[in-house]
Amino acid sequence: MELNLLSGILPMDQIKLDNLYKNSIILDHCRNPRNYLPISKIDFSGSAVNPFCGDEIHFNLKLNDQTIIEEVAFEGDGCAINLASGSIISEHIKGMSIESVGKFTETFRLDMQTNHLKSFDCKSEIFVLYDVRSFPIRIKCALLSVSALENLH
Repeated sequence: MELNLLSGILPMDQIKLDNLYKNSIILDHCRNPRNYLPISKIDFSGSAVNPFCGDEIHFNLKLNDQTIIEEVAFEGDGCAINLASGSIISEHIKGMSIESVGKFTETFRLDMQTNHLKSFDCKSEIFVLYDVRSFPIRIKCALLSVSALENLH
């Protein structure tokens, strides 16, 4: 097999990476991000930046009286995986308690870093992010949202 010296990616891996970026769910969330509008009242916020590529993401959360996430707003700058992950995860955490978000981030991070765990059902849009695990250098892109949620204050 021939290695592309500029990218360090084998031709078959390049096809897989191209297909990941063409995934309809990733494209939809990147082009039409959910929860991208600001919210009026912010109870918690968190941010994360990947210093290697410059991707960044910011989350703002509004809780109801029962400390359940009522509204989520995120904004980001960077690659399609980062933006799609922010959108998908913002949808996923709506209706959760802050404690549940902590459990979610822990579980999702472990899933992404172990390559064999899949804690989320294939019917969940979170599931599409598991495809990123085939490209270890891109895992940080999918986990940047998790990092921002781990930094909530």
